[in-house]
Amino acid sequence: MIASGEDATPGDAASDALRDAARLVFEHGPAGWRTAALSVDLVARGHGGEGVRYFAEDGSGLYNPEVSHAAIGAPMLQLFGRLASGTSFRQVVVHVTVDADGEFDAVARFGLRESSVGRSYTVQLRAGLPPETLDPEPVVLDPAYAGDPDRAVALLLEQDGGDLPPGASEDEIAAAEAKLGHRLPPDLRALFALADGGGTLDGWNRYPLAEVTGMYEITSAPAEGTWPGVWDRVVLDADPAGTVRRASGHPGWIPIADDAGGNFLAVDLAPARHGRPGQVINVGVDWSTRPGYVADSVTAVLAGPPRQAFRRPNLRLEQRGGEIDLEPLQQLPDVQELRLYYGTVNTAELAGLHRLRYLAMTAPADLEPLRALPLEHLTVNAASDLAPLAGHPTLRSLALLDGAAPGDLTPLRTVANLHGLSLARAGVADLAVLADLPSLTYLDLTFEQWQQLRPLLDRIDLHAATLSGNPTPRQAIAWRALFDADAAETARRTRSARGRL
Repeated sequence: MIASGEDATPGDAASDALRDAARLVFEHGPAGWRTAALSVDLVARGHGGEGVRYFAEDGSGLYNPEVSHAAIGAPMLQLFGRLASGTSFRQVVVHVTVDADGEFDAVARFGLRESSVGRSYTVQLRAGLPPETLDPEPVVLDPAYAGDPDRAVALLLEQDGGDLPPGASEDEIAAAEAKLGHRLPPDLRALFALADGGGTLDGWNRYPLAEVTGMYEITSAPAEGTWPGVWDRVVLDADPAGTVRRASGHPGWIPIADDAGGNFLAVDLAPARHGRPGQVINVGVDWSTRPGYVADSVTAVLAGPPRQAFRRPNLRLEQRGGEIDLEPLQQLPDVQELRLYYGTVNTAELAGLHRLRYLAMTAPADLEPLRALPLEHLTVNAASDLAPLAGHPTLRSLALLDGAAPGDLTPLRTVANLHGLSLARAGVADLAVLADLPSLTYLDLTFEQWQQLRPLLDRIDLHAATLSGNPTPRQAIAWRALFDADAAETARRTRSARGRL
């Protein structure tokens, strides 16, 4: 990074722009101000961040409407243009500090943006996101279609026979299948031959072939996301268990209807072990962390009444003291996601939850009963002994919360599939252990933790990293430089200026 202690190079356009930003703050200082800061997130058409803040000698804040968020819009737009001129960047963070004597320090960093949730920053170092699951390719026990073409046609005629459009030709159906890369189930093919769209399925309007091929791109790929949103993602299993792959999208999912809200009915041509090809499933925005099983065929959907869409079981108990009552779990042995807040937990009562994949607890707890559970994500108090997690075969992400004593990460060395760790809310005894974790690709740390880890970063193959803990923009800029390939790259992406106005 260009040292913030160096004077701005005369004639450097970026440094001149930062000096002018500092002068703007200086010249509008209200009576009694001693220090000021300008923190903004600039894009080509606007700005965000904290804007301009003034402080008196005693640290109290002072307000000046002349430099309110709206009032600085035009100069911030100009500042972005001057900083980004000659580059391909479309976003820059700027942090300027000024004192009443005219001393200033200014720094800008391209390609760094604050998260929309809390004050945190994330950098993606490699393309791609973590896999949604580590499930092996399933072997389907019954690969035969369950639908009946003749019965499907009769049911659609019975329900909507007077309002159906003309059917598609064999050539049109074959052309659609060529675009999809899949042959449609026999009962669905028969429906398209009868009527190219029209009628309802599970209460939703049935697509014509053009809609099927047009919407396929959405259902055939995993849901979009970013590392902060998916590092701890757990895709839950459908009910009945093992009928639908645990995914948010798949090339074998062919959309046949939607609810106009981002959700789809799809025929599943790539079922899980206990599913059937041609089964109908729910996918889309409300099902991105758990696809829903509807019926074993389009025929079955037509034969049954419209149903209330099944929602994933999500037991969320909240208690602010004492021991959390887990009595309801006796009635929910298939629960897959469990969040327990504000109270102590007798984890022995969790041992029977044979499908539990996501568990969050805020109080210290005995993790021994979790050894045999298929957990993929765990949030736990750092005061908990992590030794029972050693060798855990399915754990993929772990978040530690602040505990009475620093957490010991040593047992995680043998957790083969652990790709994500969030430690920003916890004290950790020895961060050097992180360099020994076999699959670690994502870390969420505070600025101080990242500084401690800095000598070991070349030993950790991170794909993405997050800075949390309410960092200042100045800290965020310094942190981002940790991941630049060399000093020249840092200099190109960072601009700074320091001096007297």
